[in-house]
Amino acid sequence: MHPDTFSRLALSRMPNIGPKLFRNLIQHFISAEEVFRARTQELCEVAGIAQKTADSFGNTDRAFREAETIIRHAERHDISVLCCLDDNFPSRMQPHTGAAPILYYYGEADLNNPRTVAVVGTREMSSNGARQIERILDPLTNFSPLIVSGLAYGVDIYAHRRCLQAGLPTLAVMGSGFDRIYPQAHAKTALRMAENGGGVLTAYPFWSKPEKDHFPARNRVVAMLSDLTVVVESAARGGSMITARMAHDLGKKVGACPGRGGDPLTEGCNNLIKTGKAHLIESADDIIGLLGWKGHVAGRQQCLFKNLDPSEQALIDQLRDRDGVEIDELRFTLQQPPAQLASLLLMLEMKGIIAALPGHRYRLC
Repeated sequence: MHPDTFSRLALSRMPNIGPKLFRNLIQHFISAEEVFRARTQELCEVAGIAQKTADSFGNTDRAFREAETIIRHAERHDISVLCCLDDNFPSRMQPHTGAAPILYYYGEADLNNPRTVAVVGTREMSSNGARQIERILDPLTNFSPLIVSGLAYGVDIYAHRRCLQAGLPTLAVMGSGFDRIYPQAHAKTALRMAENGGGVLTAYPFWSKPEKDHFPARNRVVAMLSDLTVVVESAARGGSMITARMAHDLGKKVGACPGRGGDPLTEGCNNLIKTGKAHLIESADDIIGLLGWKGHVAGRQQCLFKNLDPSEQALIDQLRDRDGVEIDELRFTLQQPPAQLASLLLMLEMKGIIAALPGHRYRLC
């Protein structure tokens, strides 16, 4: 933990200290500790600070108590306290002065993963929305992107759980503290995410309730963290549309999955595409092409197996450097009887060499 963490936390708990003023104060006085040592007159020299706010530094007891409580809780539960001035703060959020100055993080995911995509949408997800999530997420496994969402009902939680099934790291951004995970029904999933290569992130201390005004701020963090925000299903208005608008305003890429005309569940998505505020996303290939991803993620090695017979090696060669190959293509290319090919695929899958994907497709593990 940074030596100035206690003072930074205390500063973030002072009244009327927003993200921009937080940064201005520390930049002016070099450290948060020095901010608390400054006289009222010196504080008033900082851009953006009002006399009333400067006077409030005459009583810091509550802020100090809260900072001490936060640190004890973080140490007890292995939660990282990230400050916007630290190297481990998400780099995509660094340039934005409106970003929360303090974040609380639990998990294993790299918050600076070079490939990060947000998947958001309605809480009233349809079966078609579920299938669309599978189509856009499952083939991304070879690229190991970090998939970001908000842990809400519907599209959010389905995307998180699909990532767990596919072995993709996934990050939940909450609008509440760690002792008030919302919705509570998703707490076990959040823990699984954090312990299986993903994580949980929030800008709120552990005791914070899921207040209504927290969620637009949560959505902004989701948009900031991601290179592309994909809206799967959404009505014309709603939280996912707010996230899409925020991403667009931040200069980030936005994508939307199209739907049938007149369907309230996809009206928002269709409007985003129609107005040119979102790219059309129908498959994982659209995401890969839009973000210019090439090859596999560095460090993700395909397993090399010895003692494979010629038929096994021939099949593996067909899957190499591919995101997924349909069984019909394999049957045509390898010229094997269906029963023999099915047996070969099953054997390689049991050995953990290949993985089955939706739509009768296969890829290397």
